[in-house]
Amino acid sequence: MIRSWAPGLRTTPVWFTLEHMYVRDVSWCRCAGCGVQAELPAGETAGVEVPCPDCAGPMTEEWTWETAA
Repeated sequence: MIRSWAPGLRTTPVWFTLEHMYVRDVSWCRCAGCGVQAELPAGETAGVEVPCPDCAGPMTEEWTWETAA
């Protein structure tokens, strides 16, 4: 069972390889329909509607950060 750090907040486990995830810019996304959050590779999801893994609604980008130079 996965427990959330905040009561009422649903989280869905999303796995990426470390090499793929941490060498590129990253964006933090949330589903407006069910509230699921996910950390996604920004370069590959920019301008693309990413479906929520739980309800298939659109994920919206909350913020993006770049890896250290």
